Amino acid sequence: MSQANAHVVLHIWPPHASTLSLDPSCAAALLYLQLSIPGRYTVAHCSNPDASPSGQLPYLTHGLHSATTLPAIIKHVTHLGRARDVDAALSPLEKAQSAARIAHIQAEYGDLVAHMLYALHVNWWKTTRPALVSMLPTPQRYYVPHRIREAYRPRLEAADLWHAPGEEIEEEQETRSLFQRDRKKKIQEAGPEKFKRTFARERVLDRARAFLDLYAKLLGDHQFFYPHLAQPTTLDIVFAAHTHVLISLPFADPLLTDLLTSSYPALVAHADAVRSFAFPDPASHPPTIQPDMRLSLRSLFAVPARPAPKRHAAGSPEAQAEERKYKLMRWGWIGMSVLAVVAYVQLTGLKIVFTQEAGEEDAEGDEGAGDEVVVESEEAAGAGVADESADEDDS
Repeated sequence: MSQANAHVVLHIWPPHASTLSLDPSCAAALLYLQLSIPGRYTVAHCSNPDASPSGQLPYLTHGLHSATTLPAIIKHVTHLGRARDVDAALSPLEKAQSAARIAHIQAEYGDLVAHMLYALHVNWWKTTRPALVSMLPTPQRYYVPHRIREAYRPRLEAADLWHAPGEEIEEEQETRSLFQRDRKKKIQEAGPEKFKRTFARERVLDRARAFLDLYAKLLGDHQFFYPHLAQPTTLDIVFAAHTHVLISLPFADPLLTDLLTSSYPALVAHADAVRSFAFPDPASHPPTIQPDMRLSLRSLFAVPARPAPKRHAAGSPEAQAEERKYKLMRWGWIGMSVLAVVAYVQLTGLKIVFTQEAGEEDAEGDEGAGDEVVVESEEAAGAGVADESADEDDS
């Protein structure tokens, strides 16, 4: 099958609750493909990030080609035949501004969404981790969620969005809820600890307000960020995907969800408008491939693919030299093995003696009868001869 006729497959995290996908980048990739090449792709709900060449989702496969990041996916889809460029109506200046804003959204808004998913312990234990466990097969469900969370930790620590005061209390509450469900105790926070916790939450809210104010002002009273266009662009898609995850997941601690719904209803309406434009009805959703939940040895041991050895053309001098080299190595190994066996026999003085047991003649008709091979050393054989000579002298 040629590259042009190969089918496009988008591999993303499965949906959870009312989300298109658990990950905002996966949701953005799905929205972009639906607006650019509707009906010409398939969604594969993947719950194994190790299946991706980059170790992260989303990724796209098209014949022998693969794209492993959201920008690479967008670039590949844009160059497909009969694909609609959602940014075609933008001027060069608007395209440059859009690219800068998309990078800003993926960095800043991505940190805020990751903070909600992975940094807040109550959300991790009651929302994100159960969602990941429900998507993963055995045994990945026991170690992949923790590995994913730890992968986000350096990023959130660099953004000062990881450590939340009071997390030890949350962990103790979670431990008691798991192992002592019949004895639930409410832990009272100390005054300074409670103040630190409240201050940290306010700091996150202030950071979110500073970010959301910029895009609420850019959107204004319009449906999309570029008012002269009646359809969403890549900027709308990426921003709406992050908002969509925040307002669609049932967070146990809806810190930023409440901020969006109460203070930024226009941004919530923007996310709904982008999703409705891409998927106006349930029939417009692409066909999906469900994840394989079966256990396999490949899932137990993630062995990286080894590159194929370089082969030379048959009959060439390089091929003949390589074949001669491996032939010499093979015969050398066989010769060393034979010499090792002979040396072992000589050093240990092993001899093979065939003996016949006394009661064997009575059981000649039985199938189990036969000669017995006895291996004994020269010292043992010499001792046997000496005993026989002594018996003859006595007689």
